[in-house]
Amino acid sequence: MRRIAITLPADAVEDVVDALVPLLPRGVHERPLADGRVEVSFVEHAGALPPRDELARAAGTGEWLQDDVPDDPLERRRRFGRAWEVAGRLRVRSPHDPPGDGTLPELVIAAAAGAFGTGAHPTTRMCLELLLALEPGGPFADLGCGAGVIAIAAAKLGWEPVLAVDHEPQSVAATRANADRNGAVVEALELDLAAVAPPPAPTLVANVPPPIHAALARGLAPAVVHVIASGFTDSEHAAVVGAYTGFVPVARLGDGWQAVLLERAP
Repeated sequence: MRRIAITLPADAVEDVVDALVPLLPRGVHERPLADGRVEVSFVEHAGALPPRDELARAAGTGEWLQDDVPDDPLERRRRFGRAWEVAGRLRVRSPHDPPGDGTLPELVIAAAAGAFGTGAHPTTRMCLELLLALEPGGPFADLGCGAGVIAIAAAKLGWEPVLAVDHEPQSVAATRANADRNGAVVEALELDLAAVAPPPAPTLVANVPPPIHAALARGLAPAVVHVIASGFTDSEHAAVVGAYTGFVPVARLGDGWQAVLLERAP
């Protein structure tokens, strides 16, 4: 495996991550540095790396470092860590990272083979940031839950009951295990979101591809008030948001990958 680390000014990180994640989709790790800059790193099999000039065009003028790293993801985590802060209010880390200093609530999320939603992808983190802007309370559903970080965050913040669904059995298993790890009450189910109407929870998060958004939007119950939608890019934004008839966008994050908070129109 090869690790690609790019050191950037903090205000350039979002643009660079948005440009590089489609080329290096295994996930991104951001590490604040003492001088106010941020190290953004990715890992990929050496034979699957895009050409260096393509990566350079996407990344801009940051300082580059490439090195060989172990194939074992646990060993990579021990060496480089995987922890994220969300909006200065929440910290997410793997079980293999050291705990934080206790100033922020912390979620400990273990990945599972094939399970998305650990917090590593920008769309997951943007969904969490939009979730933190809402007043907790009432039923909640995480649609396309991956490893469960959004559902677990919702349960810890005060939504109840919390339902997490995914079409991948390994994601459902990871969500259940992570909920137990964090002492969160989450019901996780295996469902095909393209074929089953979404649950009638007032607050939904859907971090899914555009075709699944189209299916979800057609089946929303009148009880749904807020939808946090992500999993699509800037060029797909208008079509995804337009599918949610009767809802208006009230907040939007991202430049490349997108996340939008939608609210039912009065």
